[in-house]
Amino acid sequence: TLAGASGAAEEEQRRKTEGVEPTVEKWLRGPLSKLESWGVSKLLHTERSVDREQKRRANTSTNPRELSLLAEDEDRGVRFFVAANRHTSLGSRIYLAADPDATVRTGVAMALAWDPLATQSTRQIITDLATKLAGDPNVLVCLALVENRQLLPTVFDTLARDPEEMIRWKLASNLDTPSRVLTQLTSDTKHPVRIAALQHRNLPVSVLTTMAADSDADVRRAVCVNINTPLEVLAELAGDTDLEVRRLTAKHQNTPLETLAELARDPDPVVTLAVAQHASADRQLLLDLAYSDHVDVRLAAQDRLRPLLRR
Repeated sequence: TLAGASGAAEEEQRRKTEGVEPTVEKWLRGPLSKLESWGVSKLLHTERSVDREQKRRANTSTNPRELSLLAEDEDRGVRFFVAANRHTSLGSRIYLAADPDATVRTGVAMALAWDPLATQSTRQIITDLATKLAGDPNVLVCLALVENRQLLPTVFDTLARDPEEMIRWKLASNLDTPSRVLTQLTSDTKHPVRIAALQHRNLPVSVLTTMAADSDADVRRAVCVNINTPLEVLAELAGDTDLEVRRLTAKHQNTPLETLAELARDPDPVVTLAVAQHASADRQLLLDLAYSDHVDVRLAAQDRLRPLLRR
């Protein structure tokens, strides 16, 4: 900098002595030539190499002290990798959870782990930290928290009240969401959230039984998809007025043989085709469907019958 200032002063003095005004191009070339002589391109290349190495260390290091130093790096990419590193200390996570960049806070939400064997004070700190992240105004932070498979139980209730529909929908699709939260989500104001909750394996059977009588056909269809739907509910849905409900009932893997026999008399070939393709359809039922007036149903039943008849 001093050399550049000195050079500029000399140039100014020369112009005054000679009475010559330089062109703009000459005026710019002077400082640029000095920058080139300093090897600026080499310095930039070195800086990029350092950034790459810092990100690699932040991603792979198992040393909490090193990670705590990298947590203060000016590059948000480095801080993100530190936040997402499972070896990062709890103190560094607390520090990064207050980072002004949402990407860094997302990394904290991704790696936050609930340990039931930890001390009571540690569990309380993690609980407070997770609750804070669950209320983050950035949707990416909450999404990362929902996708976290080591989420602590109390955070589910906070996320179920999130104003963002996407968060509640992802929560209803999370395999670890508890039954009490799913029951709450079945009454959600948004249709996709309700449907996702009704299809969840953790939803109580009592809720499925109640929702099977809902006036919304999409709700009844969701009940037909749930693996835990009781057999008596499936028998009721076999006589539903909605075609898709009857078809999904015929496709349900737990539908009993007597219900399949009832569905085999359905006037719509879409339903009888699902019966012909069901794994529980026995020989007699397939023999009846093998003489169906509908070609697809007839061929499906005959294909299923061939190995049975050979035996």
